[in-house]
Amino acid sequence: MSSNITSTEIRSYYPSTDTYYQYYDQDSASSMSLAVSQLSNYIESEGPFDGVIGYSQGASLAATFLIGYSQQNPSSPLPFKCAVFFSGGKPLDPVMLSKGKLELIDPTKTGTLLKLPTANIWGRNDTLWPGSSQVLSDLCDDSMRTVVLHDEGHDIPGARAKEAVQGAVRAIRRTVDKALTAH
Repeated sequence: MSSNITSTEIRSYYPSTDTYYQYYDQDSASSMSLAVSQLSNYIESEGPFDGVIGYSQGASLAATFLIGYSQQNPSSPLPFKCAVFFSGGKPLDPVMLSKGKLELIDPTKTGTLLKLPTANIWGRNDTLWPGSSQVLSDLCDDSMRTVVLHDEGHDIPGARAKEAVQGAVRAIRRTVDKALTAH
């Protein structure tokens, strides 16, 4: 799906006149359902995979998929041993999505829904989607969750944020180690 992205976060790196792609239209339940289905088909045909890494909308998609998978297959292991979420968006309720409705999951009502090792990495100064990463992190099992907050915005830490990069690397290593020792 293509989209013209004009956010100031993107404009500083790429021309706003270019065409960009996104996994789904965030205002369309059918688009999100299609993205979840495509992800499921890809995992089935190309897997197995040890982990998943998602940034922003990709993290929301991965989390929505994992929550739906665990609800539909409660006695089966998840298709990933761990997940890394950078500036993760809020996941959608898979049950409501199957009914054609977009409803964000509220961890204060649902509690822990992601029971696998996770690294949740986001910027304190995220003005694009403030609070979204905290919601996703709150859905992750706190005994298997590693959180890294950095001083950047809606970014994956880069060269100008050396300490944030080091923190992210440590969190990812811890998450992978937890995944390897659990299996």
